[in-house]
Amino acid sequence: MSLDKVDEEHYEDDEDFEEEEIDIEEEEEEEEDEKVAEDEDRRQGMRARALPADGDPDFDSGPPVDGFEYLRRVRHEAKNVPDVMVSPTIDPRAFDHKQTRGYVPELGGYVPPKCPDCARPDKDWQREFLADFSDLRAWVLRTAARRETSGQSAGGGKGLALASQAALERMDDLNEPEGVSFDTLIRSDEVSAAAAFRAHARALASRLSAEEDELAKSAEPMTPAILHARASWFYALAARVGLPLDAETSASVRALARALAMRRSKVTSSRDPSLPHIQVCLAVAGKYFGQFSEE
Repeated sequence: MSLDKVDEEHYEDDEDFEEEEIDIEEEEEEEEDEKVAEDEDRRQGMRARALPADGDPDFDSGPPVDGFEYLRRVRHEAKNVPDVMVSPTIDPRAFDHKQTRGYVPELGGYVPPKCPDCARPDKDWQREFLADFSDLRAWVLRTAARRETSGQSAGGGKGLALASQAALERMDDLNEPEGVSFDTLIRSDEVSAAAAFRAHARALASRLSAEEDELAKSAEPMTPAILHARASWFYALAARVGLPLDAETSASVRALARALAMRRSKVTSSRDPSLPHIQVCLAVAGKYFGQFSEE
């Protein structure tokens, strides 16, 4: 074997050895990074297991209205919870019947606005209305189920979504806004109905809140026709939406119920043209769906 051949093989062996050393160093660096990450996770405790969420929690707003606010509250609570807490002298079992509140932030309590006597709903009317509404829901859901079984509901969800979006965009621009089509409502599926229900509940709540907001004095009050159209959409979709309501839909309905209660507290006459719409929507949102209580 020539000397050049021996040198070449020796050089190749050196290269292989260097590559193995580099691979070992990279593996050691990766293991070190993983160890640092694990140590950081242990220091953060429960915060390492909660998804990130920007901003600070708003405890004064009541129950969380969406998933991001829920995560902010979870991370805030986890930040104040010690990872390990051991008492050498106290038996923890002696306090099993009590609720620990030392590190849990108190939620801002919601106080419903006082309803004026002129706007207080009659108990008999409310009971009869809720019974009629329950019957209406049962009939709508049965009709929708028959349509779905017979294959007549194909594409109905998309039709409701388009009609709902168009109504929301044009609601305040029309003197006599159009209501929801019964055929469109019946052909829709529960997912699209719930999405439209949330959208209209939020839109009406936002519109009512804007009228009460001191920073939005330029907002013109809704005309009777516009309020009627918004209430009609909410009522119709409430008759179609499935039960039980999911958390996001419940939060939207609860926000609307509170906005309606605030608007009702400003009523000064039983002849206020907005009062019938407020009473109907508040009975549906508060009493039927259980998202508001005056007690």
